[in-house]
Amino acid sequence: MKKDQYIFPKSSFLGIAKDTSLITKKLLENKKLLKLIYYNSKDWEFKPDLTADQIKSLFTNKQISNVPKVIIDENKYTYLRITYDSFVPNETNPWYRDHLIEIKIICHFDDWDLGDYELRPYRIAGEIDSMLNGQHLTGIGLLQFLGADQALYDDEFGGIDLRYLAIHGEEDRINPLE
Repeated sequence: MKKDQYIFPKSSFLGIAKDTSLITKKLLENKKLLKLIYYNSKDWEFKPDLTADQIKSLFTNKQISNVPKVIIDENKYTYLRITYDSFVPNETNPWYRDHLIEIKIICHFDDWDLGDYELRPYRIAGEIDSMLNGQHLTGIGLLQFLGADQALYDDEFGGIDLRYLAIHGEEDRINPLE
């Protein structure tokens, strides 16, 4: 008697874990970005590079996360949220899905000013944009910058929401567990 083998489902949503992993890896390679997120002072550039424990704390304190909820800590951290939205069929190939990758940069207003007219959320956005725009993740195309909007969350926190277009394809046919 022949048994049918399990066929792994095909879905563009399977690429999200891979994209989050690749984006996070890129974030962790940027020492300036990590210091901007970790140190809330104007002299962040002169602070030492982060240790492994300090980098780990960025995740345990939920400063960097792919869960959209932000829990504000009394330490007034800077937060990054990597989220996915607006999945639609690709116009030329309905098996592929276009969607947005959104990166929300959230800072306490007391920490925005870095001196010399530079603002923390925009500096962070510049670091992230220079790493991601035009890059290939798991999809069939390059990430395309679509826009950024200033975001005011409450009377203490605000920031910038970056948006990139991603087109997924072949990873829909690959078992992500392999």
